[in-house]
This record gives sequence, structure tokens and C-alpha cells, in this order.
Amino acid sequence: MKVIPVGPLEVNCYILWDDESLEAFVIDPGGDGDLIKTAVIEEGLTIKYVINTHGHFDHVGADGEVKNAFHAPLAIHKNDAQLLADAHDHGVIFGVRMPKQPKPDLLLEDGQVLEAGKVSLRVLHTPGHTKGGICLYCQEFGLLFTGDTLFAGSVGRTDFEGGSYDELMGSIKTKILPLGDSVRVFPGHGPESTIGDEKEINPFLKEIL
Repeated sequence: MKVIPVGPLEVNCYILWDDESLEAFVIDPGGDGDLIKTAVIEEGLTIKYVINTHGHFDHVGADGEVKNAFHAPLAIHKNDAQLLADAHDHGVIFGVRMPKQPKPDLLLEDGQVLEAGKVSLRVLHTPGHTKGGICLYCQEFGLLFTGDTLFAGSVGRTDFEGGSYDELMGSIKTKILPLGDSVRVFPGHGPESTIGDEKEINPFLKEIL
């Protein structure tokens, strides 16, 4: 796996692949498409899916560039398809210029499983930061890609349109914490953590433990 911080807000773009088939996922290509494409080519990967954990502009800015370069389907939860469509306009509001992104090829639902070689990702619908926010759980390796749902020491903002603090905390309590303390957490921004560490140090989780 490679982690590439991309775009002006330093979104963690993750490239996760199966060592045997070299089939891969690209998760949250938020910008700097050239860096992502170079990493994919250097590893000799075949991209099976480009996945957005949610539709905010900072997580989707290089969707089209990566999708077109590797002829890979673009996937996002069905409830964030409109947010993806509006991402260009939202970026302009925040002073970030980027091209309009393509429509998704695949609208994800809770429990859906995507595969790249022998590596699989299960979609966990975790609304709260956005209506269609998801986490991606790789059970065989104990990895969880949390987007902007859960960070090391914090949780996602809920003051944007479609956000709900109660929904977010409910998502964390019912979808993330039951996965187990040893699961490694790879958030949309900042350093990695584990579910166990977050239960100990994250002040937001105290109210749901």
C-alpha cells in the first residue's frame, strides 16, 4: 500500500493492491493526479476501482484524471452522487480550482464488497460527515479506510450541508467500534491509528463507549 497526501488540504490518497495479481484500488484521489499516476505506473498496477469515501471536493479532485488514465470505474455511495456532481462549485467557494469530475460508474451501498485480486473491501455506510460517507474495511488485513468519518484523535466535521453529529457518532458506534481494537485506521487526513487507540485517546468517543 502507498499513501500519497494530495491537494491543498493534504487528503490521504491510498493505493491498495494485491501483490500477486497487481490489481489495485485507488481511494480518494483528491488532487495531484500526476503523483498518483506515477505511483501506479511505478508499481505496475492495474486499477480495478477508483473509490471516493465521500463527495467533498478535496477528496475527488483527480477522479477524472485517474479514471481516464487507467480506464477504471469510479465508485461512490449513492447518497453522495450529487455532492460529487457539485464538487467543482464547492471547490470554487473555498478557492480551489479543479475540473468538473465525471459521473460515477458505480453507486455503492452498505455491505457491498469490491475486489482487486485477492484483496477485498467491504463498504460500510457511515453517514454523519456527509449523507453518503463510507468507510472501507479490508478484513483479511485488518485495515479500515475511514475518509472523514474518524481521524486520529478526532472525528469529521458535521457543520456542512448533509452533516449530522448524532448520525456521525452513531455510525462510529455501530459500524466502526465493533470491528475490534486491533484494526488499523487510515483516515482521510493525518496519521494512521487503531480502533483501540481511538477508544483510549479520542475525546469524542468517550460519550459512546
